[in-house]
Amino acid sequence: MEGINICVIGANGVGKSHFIQRAISLPRIPSPNPTTARINIDNIPYAVTLFELDLEYFDVDPDRQIKWPKQMGGAILPRVNGVLLLYDVMNRESIIELPQTLNALVNSSLPAVLVATKCDNPENLRHIDTEAVAAACQSCLATFKTSANKPESARIALSTLLKALVMRSQEAEGVEGMGSRRRAASAAHLDAQLESTNARPLSQHSKHSRASSDMSLLRGFPTQPGTDYRHSSRSPRVDYTGSHMTGQFPETAEDDSNQTVSSMLRTPGIRLDRSQHAASFLEIEDSDADSLRYSDDIPLLQRSDESVFERPQKKLGFTFDELVDRLIAPKMSRSDYNFLEIFLCLYRKFASPGQLLSSLLSRLERVKDDKSVHYLTKTAAQLRIIEVIAKWVGTYPGDFARPTTRRNLEDFIRHLSTEPIFSAAAQQMRKTLECSIIEADDTGWEKADSIEEPDPELGANSARDSSKRYPDMSESMSSLSVDDPVERRPSAASSLQIETGKTHSFQFHSYEDYEREAATMVPTYTLPLTKFRYHIFMDTQNDDIADEMTRIDWVMFSSIRIRDLVRHVSLSAEQKEKCKAMKNVNRMIAHFNHIATWVSNMILMRDKAKHRAQMLEKFMNIALKLRQLNNYNGLAAVLAGINGTAIHRLSQTRGLVSNEMAKRFPRLVLLMGTQKSHFAYRLAWENSPLPRIPFIPLHRRDLVSAEEGSMTLVGPQGDRINWKKFEILGEILLPIMKSQGTPYPNLSRHDTARELILDCLMPTDEEDIYQRSIQVESPSGGSVDTGKKFPWFAKS
Repeated sequence: MEGINICVIGANGVGKSHFIQRAISLPRIPSPNPTTARINIDNIPYAVTLFELDLEYFDVDPDRQIKWPKQMGGAILPRVNGVLLLYDVMNRESIIELPQTLNALVNSSLPAVLVATKCDNPENLRHIDTEAVAAACQSCLATFKTSANKPESARIALSTLLKALVMRSQEAEGVEGMGSRRRAASAAHLDAQLESTNARPLSQHSKHSRASSDMSLLRGFPTQPGTDYRHSSRSPRVDYTGSHMTGQFPETAEDDSNQTVSSMLRTPGIRLDRSQHAASFLEIEDSDADSLRYSDDIPLLQRSDESVFERPQKKLGFTFDELVDRLIAPKMSRSDYNFLEIFLCLYRKFASPGQLLSSLLSRLERVKDDKSVHYLTKTAAQLRIIEVIAKWVGTYPGDFARPTTRRNLEDFIRHLSTEPIFSAAAQQMRKTLECSIIEADDTGWEKADSIEEPDPELGANSARDSSKRYPDMSESMSSLSVDDPVERRPSAASSLQIETGKTHSFQFHSYEDYEREAATMVPTYTLPLTKFRYHIFMDTQNDDIADEMTRIDWVMFSSIRIRDLVRHVSLSAEQKEKCKAMKNVNRMIAHFNHIATWVSNMILMRDKAKHRAQMLEKFMNIALKLRQLNNYNGLAAVLAGINGTAIHRLSQTRGLVSNEMAKRFPRLVLLMGTQKSHFAYRLAWENSPLPRIPFIPLHRRDLVSAEEGSMTLVGPQGDRINWKKFEILGEILLPIMKSQGTPYPNLSRHDTARELILDCLMPTDEEDIYQRSIQVESPSGGSVDTGKKFPWFAKS
């Protein structure tokens, strides 16, 4: 879909945000960031981006082309295709800078539409005469009056500019598509051809290029009556208040007050009538700047000076080289840093580690050999590539387990170690390779390196050539550091305490440490549920149980590699059985179901309703504690047990719960409810401080939708990467990666609570649990006497 960038320019307070809101029918006033909408023009969709700029944001030289600011809100300002020039009829100062701005726009060959805002005020109260301004600004495509009570006027103004831009691009394409003689013309001749398709003849261009003279009357330069302002070195004086006017305007100015939309347009072949567009503005889909994320709408891969309309039709997806170029490009916004994280995490779906390493090293050598680049620019480029490799080695060392890839990386590190400035960084990277390299399971990845050992002689030659490859790297680098010598996971070390009479603390530094601990948290089902177990549970503090549940959830959550979450939703059932890395995800899913079953069985343990109510209320209090700990996975598991069919039907038990808890608990149910696609939880998750544990089943469902909703490779040949898909995956995975980076401080292990959670002997079949529910509270309202205290354990 073609993109059109339109800048809304005006003095401060003229109403630029309200104009954008009315022009593309937004439900609320847009933020200062760019706003993108999908608009159909002649049944062809265009991605129209509107962004507003105050006149004081940039210096305007009326004799030169307009100079746009390089950045806006921390992002690169996109190429401007057209301008909506706004002024306030109630503010005389809003037109002071219009002459210089309009002249600069003419010199830049940018189409502009002049818009008067706040025209709902009576004409006798306005400070500016709109007809006089329109007569003086004939270089604009059209002039419009807008007001809050007529939003269609803003839509018509935008539609006028868009149609003119589309027509201009089509005519330009027609010129480019003519015979070989035209294609062989010089650049200067081609520019002349493009200019000839504009709205006005050359004489008018020369006349309107003096727009600053037309309106320099604001400076108070008088002229003699009868003098034609076009041949005068001084400017006439026009009173925009409408009280009087001195000086002469072109003959066409006399009829300007009766102009229609069609007559105000200067581009031949375009005709717009006000009635044609007042009714509707077709297929506008609004989105604010946050939805741009870190996609191609942010011009990181397409930072060229060519106009949008002069480029060929946009291709689907990106090539691998384009993505690598973006990977090592300067980081201009948060989306660029997010791109680095997501690319390193998910590139295995379309490339192998050896392919990526070779591509990075080739670019490093290319930068080194480029003599036309300034020394500081070369230094920055080389440093960015080195930092990407260091980040990659520290976060995903398993990618370098295969012999060939590891040997190439060792050659690179060996060179760094020969330079004193890089010796520390090289030592850290080498230690990571020696201590952290464990060959990962490549099941499910599209690309993998060869497992064959390379020729030893070839490896020796490669080592000898490494010093020749990067001889002057030390001259262009200042420093490089890798955060941790051994870094197998993106999170910091987690400090957990064990209470067994004494308090012991130990640290988990890696995924392997968490995996070993998580393997000890599998339920054993050895302790029968009795009155004795009931009293132990009731005597245990709610905080101790909530802390132990959170500790178990955190260990299991931290044992999951982010890549394994993606593969868990993309592999088939047969592949999951073969892939050993899936055991961590499966373990946490099984633990979630175990907690829900355990909660139901604990509530149904006692026959009397008052005892069940005490247990039910205790679990409600535990759920509140889990919410305070931001353990959404444990909270959802407890709610699943409480709101299950077997427990939800216990009306007598629920009736004995205290009124205070009966009021507080529904808030948790609403928080984790499914309304509006879990809107309440998603909002709480985005705004929860670290540390936190996500609701894994929901995020896994989101990954399934993203994985199955689009293809990885697109294009006619199926060789281009659909990065839009990976952006969606990144939106899901980045918050989870961030959560793994901040562990819970000083979580203590409570052996009693651990035994109650993991070792209770209980039925796990839902039918058995439901039968026990019917036994303690029959549908008729009474209890069923079976003669046995705990008969539902007979099948256990």
